[in-house]
Amino acid sequence: MPPVPQESQSKYLLLDIHLHDHVEALYTLIRHKAIIQYTHPFISVDFHTMADAFKTSVSGLEKELEGLITDNQIQAQITSHNKILYARHADQRNTTFQRVLQMGVELDKDVKAMLLRGNLFKHEYNAKATRKFGFS
Repeated sequence: MPPVPQESQSKYLLLDIHLHDHVEALYTLIRHKAIIQYTHPFISVDFHTMADAFKTSVSGLEKELEGLITDNQIQAQITSHNKILYARHADQRNTTFQRVLQMGVELDKDVKAMLLRGNLFKHEYNAKATRKFGFS
């Protein structure tokens, strides 16, 4: 369980008759959401840098990340000896990028074909070709 942030912040919440039972759970959920948002845009994250950002120890952060990965809230894997978190969503980005490029190529091809058909129709190219070769 991560420590509750500074006593000055939490002491007022502990005095609230409705929140005092939920303060630790709320802080934990907020912290987990912050960790998820911190890790999401990166392909890899160094534990030491992340531990400094979250004001915790590397081993404590590792336990929190293990819990989030186990709960399927973060799609990543941990290398324990290097203390690095590697995201699994990098392949999704690459496949999405490749799919968008392919759709762009297909769109370009379709637009060129439509322009060609439009110009052929505009200049009555089919009618001229049928008369020239004697096809009716």
